[in-house]
Amino acid sequence: MALSTDVAKLEANAIATVCSELAAVFAKIDTILEHNSDMAIDWGAAETPAYISEDVDGNITGLGFDRSSVANAISSLDNIRKLLTAQAATTGDHLGNINKLSRPMPLR
Repeated sequence: MALSTDVAKLEANAIATVCSELAAVFAKIDTILEHNSDMAIDWGAAETPAYISEDVDGNITGLGFDRSSVANAISSLDNIRKLLTAQAATTGDHLGNINKLSRPMPLR
């Protein structure tokens, strides 16, 4: 595609759309992390808390992942929040942590 004013506008609009989507995701991240903090669920406890039930595979009953994966995802979401707010973030496989709890995107 040849560069033109129309192409530049299309690209600018696409970037603006992604920025709007990211701002919405950031708001959701901030809200869920604050809510989870208020709930004080100890996802990473050495012993399974009485308020969490696990199946024989060690997953949270009825879910396809364990509480350790939830704790890791919380840490990754917090790192995304820190990155977007100019705070010190840590490196690590944050996408791997998120992928463990997410569903694959549908094929187009």
